[in-house]
Amino acid sequence: MKAVVIEEFGRVALRDIETPLLRRPTDVIVQVAAAGVCQTDIETMQGGLVAAYGVPHFPYVPGHETTGWVREVGEAVTAVAIGDAVILHPVSTCGVCAACRRGADMYCPTRTFPGVDGSTLGGWAEYIRVDERALVRVDADADLLALCPLTDAGLTAYHAVQRALRTFPTGTNAAVIGLGGVGLFGLQLLRAAIPGRIVALEPNPAKTALARELGANEVVTSVGARAQDQARTIAPDGYDLVFDFVGSSDSADIAVALAARGGTVSIVGAGGTLTIDTLTAVVAELTILFNLVGTHTELEALVHTRAPAIRSPYTSYALEDFQSAIGDMRAGRVVGRPLLIP
Repeated sequence: MKAVVIEEFGRVALRDIETPLLRRPTDVIVQVAAAGVCQTDIETMQGGLVAAYGVPHFPYVPGHETTGWVREVGEAVTAVAIGDAVILHPVSTCGVCAACRRGADMYCPTRTFPGVDGSTLGGWAEYIRVDERALVRVDADADLLALCPLTDAGLTAYHAVQRALRTFPTGTNAAVIGLGGVGLFGLQLLRAAIPGRIVALEPNPAKTALARELGANEVVTSVGARAQDQARTIAPDGYDLVFDFVGSSDSADIAVALAARGGTVSIVGAGGTLTIDTLTAVVAELTILFNLVGTHTELEALVHTRAPAIRSPYTSYALEDFQSAIGDMRAGRVVGRPLLIP
């Protein structure tokens, strides 16, 4: 089959590799309909996730946002059948550990994370092998391209918003930093949940126009300290909820600086370093949350109850045009998600 593989850090190519085979009774082979391109994939290619997952077993197939159709099933599979349209939760879990028993999928100590963990091949290919526990069945006529970004970007935003809202009543105000693939979903989910003011911080003109359509009351288009000052001018007392969907050192520090007394800061984007004066944080009694994807139950809720009301912007590319997808995303030319179509 055709697949995009990381041959070594910094070198990625389209290659013919072996089509995955069933190995365990609960394995499922999925023909890929679409696979998202995410900043995490870029980090995987460049070696930025070694501290968390080690050096990948090269050649390695990235991709952790995947939808498709079931083509083969193991003898013990009961959750899906051949021909079903499915979306993939980013991880496969054991189902019997304490974390799985309470529904906290991402804490499973033996989970596999296709396209990210360095050993389980991901979705930038014609086929992918996953455990049936990772699959969510959808209607046969479901738009598998529009649903694809929900499997990670949408799920991560949903998880972060749900956690943050537990700390505050719905009448609060919020700031959203960054309107990339995750931030656009976060903005929509917040708009549906709170009647208060939402201010988005995003300098990309294409994204700022969409932000107003999706529910931002105001958009700050400056960057760095100037953006922080302008956002503070809009809400001099700060914001009850602040979401950092960027993940740089500057964005995390800005998020903390924008929080109101007693506010909650939700860090979603990863890759930066958070610098915080603990005395200031204690006096303001801030809550800081860090987020990693979301649970299987949350993905089902998102797809089956929220998806019809959520806009899922994407740009599709043929699998062999993966370099164009990566380049367009890094240059800010894509609103929403780039999708690879095998």
